[in-house]
Amino acid sequence: MNRTYIQILVLVLLTGSRVFAQQQPLYSQFTFNKYLFNPAVAGSENISVVKMTAYEQWVGFKGAPKFHTVTFDTRIFQQNRRPRRNIRRKLKLFKPGTVGTGVQLFNEKYGTLTHTGMNATYAFHMKMGSQQLSFGLSPVLSNLGLNSSEIVLSDEQADVLLLGDKTRRWILDFNFGAYLSAKDYYAGYSVHNVSKSSVQWGGSIEENYGIGRLHYFMGGYKYSYNRNLVFEPGMLIKLSEVNRSQNQLDISVKGIINQEYWGGLSYKTGNTLSLLGGLQLDRYFFAYAFDMTLSKIRKTNYGSHEILLAVQLGETTRRYRWLNVY
Repeated sequence: MNRTYIQILVLVLLTGSRVFAQQQPLYSQFTFNKYLFNPAVAGSENISVVKMTAYEQWVGFKGAPKFHTVTFDTRIFQQNRRPRRNIRRKLKLFKPGTVGTGVQLFNEKYGTLTHTGMNATYAFHMKMGSQQLSFGLSPVLSNLGLNSSEIVLSDEQADVLLLGDKTRRWILDFNFGAYLSAKDYYAGYSVHNVSKSSVQWGGSIEENYGIGRLHYFMGGYKYSYNRNLVFEPGMLIKLSEVNRSQNQLDISVKGIINQEYWGGLSYKTGNTLSLLGGLQLDRYFFAYAFDMTLSKIRKTNYGSHEILLAVQLGETTRRYRWLNVY
């Protein structure tokens, strides 16, 4: 990496009253882990599940973005597992069967930029006839900055702007979401970085990293062709208040056979086509997606790859009767 390139990179990061970083992780299989985008999903399926997702973008292209997450969500205070009286008395808002919780660990990397952190979620679920309406709130603590240790200057001279990792900062923010679900359909809205990351500390740079709000709209429907085949189209809209070029529409459709195997296609605006597939064995779940970029950049990489692994914990009888996932 030559010195001129480094100087341009640092100027982009440090100029202006606020420093703006690339954001909005890319995931091709959002229908399998909607909790990544909407905190209200935590516990909505009334099961306890751990999910691990790895997305490697533009494999073979040095410095390409990478996203890794681990999530866990569950429903607490089940109707058939009531907490002790003294707990219910202190937590009157936690009506049995209505509370969902979750936690997410994430690590995002964009070249020498890294964004690592975690969030915890409180979600409230209420039944509305055959539907369920959910609301969720997630405080997010993360560390964002420039990994100067990975930068090597071609002239082997030290640059005062790149000494140590003093560009790193701690950020506190929160996400909010609403989610409506039923047996055959779902719809949701969420907003990330509600406070625009106004609470920051650490590092030696006076300017703050500017992380604007991200808005997500999602929806999907399940159409049963027969007892053994279900088609599920889905849609995810991503809108950024900082950079309109990051706005994206993701449309997907998959066919599920015997609730055990599936395959499908997804298209993202920006000329990206995805092939989806996976299977479920008992309480274990595996999904894979291969993204093909249709633009000229496809000649410089081997495509993008996403792997999702999941395992359900506890008894399957704890879910709602109309839910047919896992």
